[in-house]
Amino acid sequence: MDTILSKTIVEFKVPFFGKNLKNKSDSRSCMFDVRRLLHSPLIIKHVGKRMAQIVKNKCSGKTLIGIATSGLPWATITSVYTNVPMLYVRKKIEEHMSNKLIEGILPEDKRLILIDDLLFAGESKRQSIEIIKEHGYEVTDIIVIVDRQLQRKKDGLPIQEKYGVKLHSLIKMEEIVECMIKKKGITKKQLKKLIDDYRRFERWDMPKFVQ
Repeated sequence: MDTILSKTIVEFKVPFFGKNLKNKSDSRSCMFDVRRLLHSPLIIKHVGKRMAQIVKNKCSGKTLIGIATSGLPWATITSVYTNVPMLYVRKKIEEHMSNKLIEGILPEDKRLILIDDLLFAGESKRQSIEIIKEHGYEVTDIIVIVDRQLQRKKDGLPIQEKYGVKLHSLIKMEEIVECMIKKKGITKKQLKKLIDDYRRFERWDMPKFVQ
């Protein structure tokens, strides 16, 4: 477990409890605000260095591509630590800004590494991969800070199998909850509601605290 990241996530209250009606009412009791990590320059550096290690040692892509907007700071800091160029991908055209879905200088090598802050059910990643494919490029790897372990079997194959990509996360939900329990950052009632949330659907990677 990345103790620096897990402790910061709990201390910064990245996961917080309350009624969540987003994301098709999945994970109804718990929301995530990974943007809170941007408060700490030390954590920005820490995340950038960890992502850089993954890029250098585990990825086959040659250009980073962040998902706008949450993935942009993390792709940027990773680019700084790797000297690997970056692009970013939008989910829709913003006519007042640009008529492009992919921004940056398109490389000759078609292999890209997709970067974002959070993997929920994988819908935004699927959308981004499809856009990238339509432009003639291939996503070889996905790097996220947090994997919520929420990919549902009813939605089809997990994203890594559907698209043949390698999925890398710096931390998983089960590790965050383990830290929350140790630091008394979650009540028994909140934990029960969280477990109930996960049990609402069959998951491809069910967290240990649910099993």
